[in-house]
Amino acid sequence: MKFAEGLAKIDVQNQIVFVFDNDAEGLDAHQRLSTLPLSANMRGIMLPELEEFRFFPAEGPEGLHTSNINRRAATIECYLDLNVGGYPPAKVLWTNYKKSLGTYQGALDYKESYSKEFLKESATTLAQGKYDTRKIESVLDLLIAECKAIALDQWDPASIELKHPF
Repeated sequence: MKFAEGLAKIDVQNQIVFVFDNDAEGLDAHQRLSTLPLSANMRGIMLPELEEFRFFPAEGPEGLHTSNINRRAATIECYLDLNVGGYPPAKVLWTNYKKSLGTYQGALDYKESYSKEFLKESATTLAQGKYDTRKIESVLDLLIAECKAIALDQWDPASIELKHPF
């Protein structure tokens, strides 16, 4: 968020998309970003909400239950293949309460391990489909769509000077 605040204050010409996790911290930061005066070449998005995150194992004071982790605990690691590496079944651990949002923040158990497993993958194994890329592809699709939207919003046909009008 501090990086976004700094860029919003200076005249940056590059197209910039600030990407926030789909968790309570990301939601809070995304909401704060929406209060900043951003130029047309800057946007903020949150990682996409996914159906499979609506029924995700989560452990808290009352034990292990199925919970909706969208906007509460779906960090970027949740979009990786969570069935690799021989770890116990993926789950979120509820960590702290975000009073400003009235919800708990959670963290994916073994999240660093899922990142390491992803980084071990080669282009070949990814292409062979041995690693489930569906969730991370949804992130890339959203990012590409947002970049296209920035480009289209910035293009102003009225600003183009016609040298040879017909």
